[in-house]
Amino acid sequence: MKAETVKIYGRVTDFYNHPLEGAVVRILNDRFEDITNTYTNDHGQFEVVLDKGMYYAFYACKDYGVHYLEYWAWNIPAYQDIEMNSKIDGLEVYSLRAFKVFRNFPQLMLYFRPMSLKRSQPLRENIQILDSSQIIDIAPNLKKDDLKVFINGKKSEIYQINKVQEYADQNNIYAYLIHVSLDSSTNLFEYNRIDITIKDDETGEFGMGTTYWKEEATINY
Repeated sequence: MKAETVKIYGRVTDFYNHPLEGAVVRILNDRFEDITNTYTNDHGQFEVVLDKGMYYAFYACKDYGVHYLEYWAWNIPAYQDIEMNSKIDGLEVYSLRAFKVFRNFPQLMLYFRPMSLKRSQPLRENIQILDSSQIIDIAPNLKKDDLKVFINGKKSEIYQINKVQEYADQNNIYAYLIHVSLDSSTNLFEYNRIDITIKDDETGEFGMGTTYWKEEATINY
């Protein structure tokens, strides 16, 4: 029996809503291998058809490392058609994850690694081996006004921003842990879509990323 299928569709644009023709769109497994891929048309539109199920990652980019870095979405619950409109620029919001901290009010922690095309170019141009104690500093210096977080389309309040070091092979890099509000009506045990946009005031770059999150249900007696 043939598995039921769903569509993931949408547009890839820049942050001024100009459509990007010829952007690559990929659905990836957890080994970062393509399950399927396609390219956007002259209106920036794309569509892929998949078997229903969970997918590790969605990727969209054009002219990687030249004009843009990627848009990523993670933990895709493709059990019905999903519209995935992606904006790309010089910032990448990589490995976005969410987890709940148990307190007396609804809230989430979001963890992600932002990378800047303009900040990384000097490192690529000056080919050298960094000392293992050095930090690969290609992250923007984010403030509350530089971030927007939406959970299921509702804007979240940003309580705290923490810039942290993350170990990456031999050198550390910077990541962010941010504390955001969660609407009290949110169903914790169904997949919730979390979208984040960031800007780098110093370079003028923007970035966007998405993840889907839910709590695991437990048995109560």
